[in-house]
Amino acid sequence: MEELPIRIKIADRTYRLRVEPESEAIVREAAKLIQEQIKQYRDEGISDTQEALAMVAFNCLMEKLRGEHKTQRLQQMVFDKITQLDQVVSPVITT
Repeated sequence: MEELPIRIKIADRTYRLRVEPESEAIVREAAKLIQEQIKQYRDEGISDTQEALAMVAFNCLMEKLRGEHKTQRLQQMVFDKITQLDQVVSPVITT
């Protein structure tokens, strides 16, 4: 599939990217969210762009890790429920 050339702006810098058409909206949304978070940090008194970007990166990674841990917990709960169901159903099926 052919990639689209797009430009996004992050922290007062413009970046040229090539993205697949189905990814364009997500890429633009990500850039917008980064800009919003940088603005929030600037409103809180962090004027250094590198520091604001570092905090954005840190927060993104924290959210990713939280999501991964939540997914792991949900997978374990599903596995536990399937195991319980198997313990109930197996004796009935084998008799």
